[in-house]
Amino acid sequence: MDDIPRLLELGRQLHQESPRWSRLSFNRDRAQAMLARLIGSTSSVVFVAERAGVVVGGIAGVVEQHWSSDDLVAHEVSLFIEPDARGGYLATKLIVALTEWGRLRGAVWLHAGTSTGLDPERTAGLYEALGFTRCSIGLEVMYGR
Repeated sequence: MDDIPRLLELGRQLHQESPRWSRLSFNRDRAQAMLARLIGSTSSVVFVAERAGVVVGGIAGVVEQHWSSDDLVAHEVSLFIEPDARGGYLATKLIVALTEWGRLRGAVWLHAGTSTGLDPERTAGLYEALGFTRCSIGLEVMYGR
């Protein structure tokens, strides 16, 4: 819970940087409440990565029953890494941690993806290198603001 203020900074930064998410308003209170729920629940998790004692990234996930099955499935909620900390092994370590957490929670699969619009092919390539396979296509229609 002590990391929430820093996680909010990183979340706001990712929100502004994302060509998709930046089209939406950023509500700090809503994001803070979501992080507190993710950290406080036994069905969700937030892992963080630190450099010199400062949080520079994290990954959040949930595990729940599939909407049409009794089977548990894990979902990545968000992967976020400070721009200066990208390109190393932090993302790999975070993804592996979430993958193992989902397995230990009894999930039959982990669904992850890239919705920010920030270098999606590079992000997908990292997941594929870690054993993930492409399984879905996302689409949207904008109504305007």
